[in-house]
Amino acid sequence: MRRGVTFRELAGLMRRHLLAVTVVLMIAAGVGYGLRRTPPLYSESAAVMFTVKGSLADSRPSASYLSSLIATEVMMAETLMTSPWQSKIRDEGGEGSFDFTPFNSYSLQYPNYYEPGATLTAVSRRPADVKRTFTLVFQLLGQRLSAMQAKARVPARDRIQALLVGNDTPVAQPGSPKRVLGGLLMLAVIAVFTVMNFLDRRSGRLFRSTRGRPAP
Repeated sequence: MRRGVTFRELAGLMRRHLLAVTVVLMIAAGVGYGLRRTPPLYSESAAVMFTVKGSLADSRPSASYLSSLIATEVMMAETLMTSPWQSKIRDEGGEGSFDFTPFNSYSLQYPNYYEPGATLTAVSRRPADVKRTFTLVFQLLGQRLSAMQAKARVPARDRIQALLVGNDTPVAQPGSPKRVLGGLLMLAVIAVFTVMNFLDRRSGRLFRSTRGRPAP
């Protein structure tokens, strides 16, 4: 049965590989400093509901009515998340990233869109970029929806519209710096032991190889 490493042996191991240990700790300290200096992420999120003008008072919509709204919602989500539309939003000044995801009660592989709604989320390091990106995406969504229906000659009273529900100001995303730094410290300790163990074994192999050579 292999015995544990004593404190004296561990101290000797660290002295033998002091340079390597110092380099690993300096790298960990640099990463930790970078994490501390990185500004937090801000996000803004709200529900986007699809409905027909004047239909909000209808408490029992038909199945075909809901199906049409859900189909429109999914189509708009797929349109907004394409590369051309993401490039268009960036060109218009939307510097933050965004996501437009339909409400799904099942899974990504087998989605079940049970109501005509989606979640619009914008994320950036700067609150101003979050607000501008969020507003711009919603505006372009409305413009695209209106243009499609106008081209199809849908009567104004029957057109689908998108409404924001629960819109708020950008907020800092929750996180725990202490937990992140604790995880970094644990990784640094593991890295130190790994490097010391590797170098100690390598130096041992070199020592045995040198001893095994015939004298000149």
